[in-house]
This record gives sequence, C-alpha cells and structure tokens, in this order.
Amino acid sequence: MTITPGEILRQTSAVLLDFDGPVCRVFAGLPAPIVATRLKDLVIGDGVALPSDIAELDDPLMVLQRTADIAPALVDKLETTLLASEVEAATTAESTPGVREFLRACGEAGRPVAIVSNNSRPAIETFLSLADLGEWVEAISGRPIGEPAQMKPHPGSTLRACKALGVEPEQAVLIGDSDFDMRAAQSAGTRSIGYASEPRKAESLIKAGAEAITDSMTELAEVAGGQPRERP
Repeated sequence: MTITPGEILRQTSAVLLDFDGPVCRVFAGLPAPIVATRLKDLVIGDGVALPSDIAELDDPLMVLQRTADIAPALVDKLETTLLASEVEAATTAESTPGVREFLRACGEAGRPVAIVSNNSRPAIETFLSLADLGEWVEAISGRPIGEPAQMKPHPGSTLRACKALGVEPEQAVLIGDSDFDMRAAQSAGTRSIGYASEPRKAESLIKAGAEAITDSMTELAEVAGGQPRERP
C-alpha cells in the first residue's frame, strides 16, 4: 500500500464515518449476541424454522438481513425490536479513543463529517447526544428502516451522505472497519480508509478495497487538521 491516510484526507474535502468501530463500540454494554438472540426468538416465536446459518449468527444486523430473505413479512417486527435494542445499547456504548479529537480536527479544518452506518439513526443520535459529539456531525445516513437489502455494502447510504454534505462522491472518504464499508466506498465512488482496530482486520480490509489503513483514530486526528481540498 503506497498511500497514507493523511494523503487521502488531503485529497478529499469531506469525511463519511462508519459508526460502530470508528466512533464507538455500540454493543459494549448490551452485547450483540444478546440482541441477535432477541431477534431470532421473535422469528422462532412466529413459527419460522431458522436455517442453521441464521441460528448461528451473533450479529443482529445479519439476522435482520437474512430474515428478510426467508420471512420478509417479519422484517417490520424485527426492525421494531432491533431499533429499540440499538437505542438501549447506545446509552452504554463506549467512545472509540481519539474520535473526539478527530471530529474536532475535522471541524476546525472546515471538513464536514457525516455518519454512514447500518445502525439506526435514533441509536446514532442517542449516542452522539450522550457523548456530546453531535456538534461536529453535519449529517447522519443510517439504516434504511424496513429495507435491509439497502444496508452497506449497498452504496445507497453512502451516496445519500454525500448529497447531504453537498459533495461529489470522489470528494469524500469513507472511514470504516468492515469489508462492507470498503465495498460500499468502491460502489459509491468515494475514497476509503480502513480502520483496523485489530491487526487481523488489516488484511481483510485491504482485500475489500481499502486504499489506506489506520489502527488509531488518534492518528487520524493528527492528520485531519490540514486544509481540505477546496470544493468546486
């Protein structure tokens, strides 16, 4: 990899930031497997037999997405439970070290920030308010409620965030910690920085298309304060 996160930030004018990972650990206080079990119990309670691949999932977002494939009539019920669980989780979520400094640096440099996430907007708003981070976030593009197929890696939420910030996709960089984020960036035409909070993640993010890798939001904060590329 020949380009650094700092170079990508200097070549772009806006930041699209994934939520769970770069901003916080959403399910730090309410573990994701517990939420996933709540959703699976709803499906079973409605008389739907879970295929083994869904029964083994501990990611509630994946449970929602797969349930839409086998029992689309249950999506609204699962969405209601998931949204409530996410908001509950957001009240005990843990901020990612360095994210406050990163957001402040972007704000001071005139670099607009949008959150682009498969988590729900109410959960994101709850966390940003409790963590006192909302002043540095200009837009939120959360999960399209009732349309799990539109979650990342689908480019829709990424493109909506660019539109909300008034930038073309190539002027923005998506920072995320999952393969889905990198694939969404590629599909939408934005730049990408992979946030590898664990060493094993870096290789996966690069394979998924990450142009640069960082393991620290503090590191990004140190290079985000430069003057962003001027928007046309």
